[in-house]
Amino acid sequence: MTTTLIPLSGIEGVNYNTTYTAYDQTAAISSTNSPDNPGPPFTVGTVSKGTGDSEFVFVKAGATINLGDCCIVTSTTQLANPVTTTLALKGVQVGFAQVPIANGAFGWLQRAGACSNINCLAVVQNVQLAATATPGVLDDVVTVGLKNIDGVVVTTSGGPGVLAGTLNQSVVGITNP
Repeated sequence: MTTTLIPLSGIEGVNYNTTYTAYDQTAAISSTNSPDNPGPPFTVGTVSKGTGDSEFVFVKAGATINLGDCCIVTSTTQLANPVTTTLALKGVQVGFAQVPIANGAFGWLQRAGACSNINCLAVVQNVQLAATATPGVLDDVVTVGLKNIDGVVVTTSGGPGVLAGTLNQSVVGITNP
């Protein structure tokens, strides 16, 4: 399921449901590696505001990102990786994939607003969520050593799978003592 949020930022060509793969001159030309596709149309780190108080950031995937994955986004390179308890560092921003993004490709991660795709284990609505050992997947079992993801609320109980919720500039929070 893709997002139906509409860009309002005034940046021409923004489509939150599209990913981009840059041409690699060292590899053979193919349907997915073509000189007709010179690179992404936006600079990584570009922020776009959308309907419903939504906000997205343009990133490069450092690993395969699945639909709904919670991803850490490095502040210096805007490289995105699915979050795990190992990768989660306090204060690092996170975003949620509204479409899958292949390793090395470029795409948009949602950081704020009503969100249709949050990848979770079996969770209860309106409780604290934390990173797990499974890349990109959050859980509401906040036990010792797990790192909270602040600014994300799942608004329907369910899972495992992709659930709806609300994002508010989500970041990695404290490690549970």
